[in-house]
Amino acid sequence: MKRKDLIKKVEKMGCILIRHGGKHDWYQNPKTKASLLLIIGVFLMGSCQNRENTKLTRTQCDQIKAEVKRAAIDHLNAKDAATALSHFTENVIAVSNVKVFPTFEALAEDVKAYYDILKEVNLAVWDEMTIKVINGDAALVTARFRYRFTDTNNEKTDLQGVWTALYIRQNGDWKIEVRHESFVSIEK
Repeated sequence: MKRKDLIKKVEKMGCILIRHGGKHDWYQNPKTKASLLLIIGVFLMGSCQNRENTKLTRTQCDQIKAEVKRAAIDHLNAKDAATALSHFTENVIAVSNVKVFPTFEALAEDVKAYYDILKEVNLAVWDEMTIKVINGDAALVTARFRYRFTDTNNEKTDLQGVWTALYIRQNGDWKIEVRHESFVSIEK
């Protein structure tokens, strides 16, 4: 996605430019005061969508954290492309290492290609997961992960990395709106 197309998408979500920086721009939704950082045109932090900013009780925050954690675990343990893709919104923007998926369709193509070569998941573990509740309909998840799989050629691959996702509640379900993951293959 070109920078100008990404800016159009951000502005369509109701955000306005607050200031230019050397390597990033700050956008904000004037209605919700939610901010986002646009770094070199590809990585988003925060959300400019219209969400209610309400004060939540500790019990409500704990409930949201539990629901979002369950959604993240379900996502990591998805056994097929359709299940994995059901965890994303239609407006998802994802980054995987240096590859950018600016649309759901682009991400879907990559996810389907992965599951086409997947024979078996041998290990899928979240480590050091932190969930920051933004409001009643949004939460930010950061985690380290370990993942081992066997492909259709019976080759095993061990991965470990870091993962950040902005989850939003959509029709009662927690979905990934923005995702960034960086990982490396571990040599044996």
